[in-house]
Amino acid sequence: MKKRCTRHAVTLGAAGVLGIATMAMASPATSLTAAQAPAPKVTVPGGLAPAIAAKSTPTGTTAGATQMRVSFVLKGRNITALQNKVEAGWTGPYLTPMQFAQQYGQTPQYVQQLISYLGSFGIHAQVMKDMLDVTSQGTAAQYQNALSVLFNNYQVPASAIASPGGPGVPGGPTSHVQQVFATPDNPQLPASLAGNIEAVLGLTNYAPYESLSVPGKTQAAPGSTTVTGGTIPTGTAPTSQLPQAFEKDYHLTSLLNTGSQGQGQTMGIVTLASVNPSDPIYFWKHVAHIAVLPNRLTLVNVDGGAGAVSLNNGSDETTIDVEQSGSIAPQAKIVVYQAPNTDYGFVDAFYQGASQNVAGSLSASWGESETAIQYTVAAAQESPGYAAAFNQAFLESAAQGQSDFVSSGDQGAYDPTGDIGTYNLGVDNPEDSPYVTAVGGTTLPGSQVYPITKTSKSGTVKTTGYEEVNIPKQMTWGWDYLWPMYLALGSPNETAAAAGNIGGSGGGYSVLFRNPSYQSGISASSYSAYEFINPTDYQQIPPTTLSLPTGFTLNPAPNLSTGINAGYRATPDVAFNADPQTGYVAYDTQFKAAFGSNNVDFGGTSFIGPQLNAVTADYESALGHRIGFWNPNIYRFATSSNSPFHPLDSSTVYGGPNYYSGRNHGKSLTITGEFTNTNDYYTGTSGAIYNPGSGLGYANLSKLYASFAAVSGPGAPTGPGAR
Repeated sequence: MKKRCTRHAVTLGAAGVLGIATMAMASPATSLTAAQAPAPKVTVPGGLAPAIAAKSTPTGTTAGATQMRVSFVLKGRNITALQNKVEAGWTGPYLTPMQFAQQYGQTPQYVQQLISYLGSFGIHAQVMKDMLDVTSQGTAAQYQNALSVLFNNYQVPASAIASPGGPGVPGGPTSHVQQVFATPDNPQLPASLAGNIEAVLGLTNYAPYESLSVPGKTQAAPGSTTVTGGTIPTGTAPTSQLPQAFEKDYHLTSLLNTGSQGQGQTMGIVTLASVNPSDPIYFWKHVAHIAVLPNRLTLVNVDGGAGAVSLNNGSDETTIDVEQSGSIAPQAKIVVYQAPNTDYGFVDAFYQGASQNVAGSLSASWGESETAIQYTVAAAQESPGYAAAFNQAFLESAAQGQSDFVSSGDQGAYDPTGDIGTYNLGVDNPEDSPYVTAVGGTTLPGSQVYPITKTSKSGTVKTTGYEEVNIPKQMTWGWDYLWPMYLALGSPNETAAAAGNIGGSGGGYSVLFRNPSYQSGISASSYSAYEFINPTDYQQIPPTTLSLPTGFTLNPAPNLSTGINAGYRATPDVAFNADPQTGYVAYDTQFKAAFGSNNVDFGGTSFIGPQLNAVTADYESALGHRIGFWNPNIYRFATSSNSPFHPLDSSTVYGGPNYYSGRNHGKSLTITGEFTNTNDYYTGTSGAIYNPGSGLGYANLSKLYASFAAVSGPGAPTGPGAR
């Protein structure tokens, strides 16, 4: 399929935009010259660039002809009123992007002034329909003059923060060394423009975001393998599941059987890596054996697109998102917003999804830790413009009836281990936004069986035994249940096992956003916890005041403790199966070289976002209109006498030989461990309906549909008419 840019942006020179008179956009030849630009200049919030420059090695001056894209995210008007309406539950009538712009976007006069100013330096700019995102293209020299900055080239280490052991070490950073341009300076604009700038993004091409999918660890193959003194039993825990298993496990099948399969709906996938459309098409036809709507995929290249299809860039993530959403809503269309892995790319993709307004629901499976954001903005306990820039896009979606789902991360309660390699509690961004439905993960019940192998000096691999873990019921996904088993699988001690296997449902408490009103009354700030990991080796990381732990000690059998968070956003909101050990099969032609097969078992919270994206399309095809932002309603549903949710708490702990066992060289193994229903730290207070590791828990999706149908407001028509 040929890729083409279908950006729905408008310039203020277009007649009829927002019902205003025609205005000519200033060109470099007719606009103000740089010398005539208003003065004085004022510093405005930037993106990642200054912090990246501060912790990287300069390699030379950036060539003035270097092409750049820079986005100017504008402060909306009446934002407090908009936040209150969204948190209370906006059920319609929903707004069009132009109606949103008139009420909440910046004024045409201000936008014209900003575009004219940029044009005076030769920078071409355009504004999206919502009047909140001005995207621009120019050269490094032009932006240096317009924003009073200086660009240099840098070699960025695998982690911008000192980390335990360096790249490739268990528990350390996973990203690679990058060669980028950046500026050590915060941008400046004339005072007449500065006050309405939320953030200037794109002053570096550093790639900060990580895919939130995880390949499974090797379990015993189906059947029995002969080992010394017996055979390996066959596990019963679900693996290699198709999307139909999600439908069955969470009771969606009955709704699909009525014929509500996403007809007339469009789903949006926001991603930072390109997709090969032939892979999901093959998956639907030959792997999942699902009849889907033909010619359903549209690729939108945001800010020039996400580059070549590549596993190194995370294209498998996009493939998984399209496969999952497209299977569960087989008759819905799909728009894939492919953006570069940059601060401006991710933000612009959400604004474009909102400004186009063709998708009734959107999902994203990428993120970075809040700790990384705190570092890059050199400020703690404060919401920066960078994170707030996402919020406005999500608020717009809510006002237009679009449902947004964002994955919560796969490092359990310790999200920073996934990008900067520190061991402090932390949650992911942008799932921390109060205006998205943050999706966490669970582990399904059953028996997981792991072969014990020994490699000879000649390289021959011999299976000598097995370990088995019996999970009694669906629980919050946290890989602490694997740590005692990994002792027999080669780890020198349980601390080393934990360091290499900190994983689970992202969740906890934001340090950037206060708790939204819909979370009041559910005791979301009260929590129970098992502190397996005790952070150590704190270091202050210049230029910030952040003091972060770069090591830890392990307590393999902690007592249950309780705590209170002082009024910050709790995440996730819901959770469904995401443990790779009870996960799903994904198909990608790139997998063959990396994994030996085109079909590979995966998991991670990145599966849940596109699955709920599709669930929303199914619901809306049955209702005939959009249902909008889920959270205000689902928190009310969870407190009702007929709640569709199954909360996960600390009321039951399972341990002992019924749950952990094994044999090696014909001898029984003694494995000490227990299930604590945590995401490696947080668990729900006994009897509570909220758990910071898994939110409200998992839902009976048929009951959830009935709950939405019962409160359904006038909404707005779905499909093309919604534009």
